[in-house]
Amino acid sequence: MIRRWSETRLNELMTVRRGVNLTGARQVGKTTLAGLIPLPSSTRYTLDDSEIMRAAADDPRGFVKHGSGETLVIDEIQKVPELLDAIKIVLDGDNARGQYLLTGSSNLRFAKSVRDSLAGRLGWLRLRTLALGEINESSPDFLEKAFNRSFKRQYAEIDKREALHLAFKGGYPEPREFNVRERREWFKTYLGDLLTKDIRDVTEIRKVAVLKTAATWLLAHSSQLFSVDELAARTGLVKETAANYLEALRALYLFDKVEAYAKSDYDMIGKRPKWVATDTSLMANVLNWNEQDVYLDAQRSGKLIETWVYHQLAVLADLTGEYEITHYRDNRKREIDFIVERSDGALLGVEVKAGKVSAEDFKHLKWFAANIAKSPFTGIVVHSGKDVLSFGEGFYAIPFSAMG
Repeated sequence: MIRRWSETRLNELMTVRRGVNLTGARQVGKTTLAGLIPLPSSTRYTLDDSEIMRAAADDPRGFVKHGSGETLVIDEIQKVPELLDAIKIVLDGDNARGQYLLTGSSNLRFAKSVRDSLAGRLGWLRLRTLALGEINESSPDFLEKAFNRSFKRQYAEIDKREALHLAFKGGYPEPREFNVRERREWFKTYLGDLLTKDIRDVTEIRKVAVLKTAATWLLAHSSQLFSVDELAARTGLVKETAANYLEALRALYLFDKVEAYAKSDYDMIGKRPKWVATDTSLMANVLNWNEQDVYLDAQRSGKLIETWVYHQLAVLADLTGEYEITHYRDNRKREIDFIVERSDGALLGVEVKAGKVSAEDFKHLKWFAANIAKSPFTGIVVHSGKDVLSFGEGFYAIPFSAMG
């Protein structure tokens, strides 16, 4: 079994917070992780069980009662949102730590009928699909090393073909070892279930075919800039409804919304967010992509590898809550794939390059450092070689394998 980086953080949260909401997409390993946490006394329920779900809905306040020193573990909490109000009453009257461990496969901030996600009372931890470093049992220190500029001289080589192979395998634990056909069938069933069943926990959307069209279109445009008007035109929806569909898919953790970097008074900065698929295997398999075809297609390979790099960064950012990821683009077509801001204001610019790196690849990073950054800035281009190369003070080419 692959140990998750989040295990340590979840243990910490259970000792300092009255309860914890462990959230993330279906099938990423939340229940398995929750089962690894040592709890002296616990009772576990899953609301996927229809009888237990009915009992919880019939008597929310009775269902969430627990004994002194006991932890109540409830899987798929979003299925009975009334439980949150009942839990709030308990927590407001009892400051004991570790009373509840909740898991859910949709974001409570978006789920229908949820009036209070208990954000102030519960610790929050998102579990994503597996990162490269988790698979290889590496330490989760890539961002720390990047900000400290403390890389080794050389790493194992991950060339473009290998990077694409890793992206096609993705991070969902179960289908990683499937063959191509089985993996594709798994993801199509997975997406179908989310859009016909789990979506009911989030919104009243009933146009499943249109929702699937929207999801597929978004997967094909992962990490690219687009307007809601474009999505509306593709799906035949009005703009407001298309925006609601975007938020519903985000609530199911199929996509992340990466906001534009805005901490500048430079009036030519773009404000449009990027929507990024949360797993590259989901992206490739739902779109029926073939590894060899994508290898030969610069546009598709670029999107897939950039999405894969984003995932590595996002897993690390979620572990501590010390980092925020945005992107940069302005009206002069200067762009940086990702800007990572540390809690002290230090900035890391990240560009993704599947091929050989040249000084030209640092042009926008160096412009940003000179004209936009008001705090310490490091610029890196992650690439498919094996060498760490310096392109000036604070600017480095870093191999993919350094991320894990």
